[in-house]
Parts: sequence; C-alpha cells; structure tokens
Amino acid sequence: MKFIVFLFGLLLSGWVSAQPVVKFDHTGIQKGAYVETCYHNPCSVAKVQSFKQLKQTNTQSNIELTLIGGSKAWDSKKIDWDKQPHKVKVYCSITHPIVQIDRQKTLLPINEGFGVPGILMVDAELYLQACHNFHSSVQKAAEIYGYDVHDEE
Repeated sequence: MKFIVFLFGLLLSGWVSAQPVVKFDHTGIQKGAYVETCYHNPCSVAKVQSFKQLKQTNTQSNIELTLIGGSKAWDSKKIDWDKQPHKVKVYCSITHPIVQIDRQKTLLPINEGFGVPGILMVDAELYLQACHNFHSSVQKAAEIYGYDVHDEE
C-alpha cells in the first residue's frame, strides 16, 4: 500500500508523466527539404527555408518553419512558387497535434477511426513529416504512434 501511495505522489509531483515519452523526428523537415501533398489537384508543395526548435519536452516538441509554398498539377513537374515565404509553427504532441499558420491554430484530429477531413489533409501531412519524418497515410501514423485525437466540439 505504501508503494502505491508513493507512486501516486510521484505522479502528482510531476516526477512520472502519465503521458508516454515520445521521440519526435524532425530530420525530414530541415532546411532545403521539400514537402509535397497531392490529396487533390493541384498538389501543394513547399520548400523549407529555415527550421527552428522552439521547445522540447518529454511529451512535445514545438518548431517553427519558414516555407516557400507553391502548387503543381498531378502530372506536372513545373511548380508555381509563391512570391513570399511564410512561417508555420508545428506543435508536435501525441495528444494535441497542432499546425499554426499566422494566428490560425488548427488541432488535427489524427486517429485510426474517422480520420482527418480533406480540408486538413495538407496540414496533417505536413505535421507528420515535420514531427515523425512520416510519409504514409494519416491512419497508419495514428496506429504506429498512438494518436487518438478527435475534433473538439
């Protein structure tokens, strides 16, 4: 009984995290990397101009990217690049994955069930590449990394 009380005390004091420790992998989103998602036509393309680690703990990793965006047709190699780069913040967290563009923060409902709505697919694929260097389906990522995030209502 004393041991259970001891463990409960550790949880309350923050010595032991109730959330699993996650190692996020940012190797696929460093300066010079390309991000491409073709959920619909035209495809969304971005080139990373800078990468900055903002915060890192046992359960989250926050980064800031400067991206130059663009688009291209599915069957084309020609990319129409935007004129100005933009900053994107990515909050890597298994329980609260967020992509922020300008002041718009978007919680991504990454899970094995309902999946991510089409309108958020570009953000979800960017998030998975930025946080896990992952290039497969969102549902597969949910299964592998343990995401079970749903829309907040």
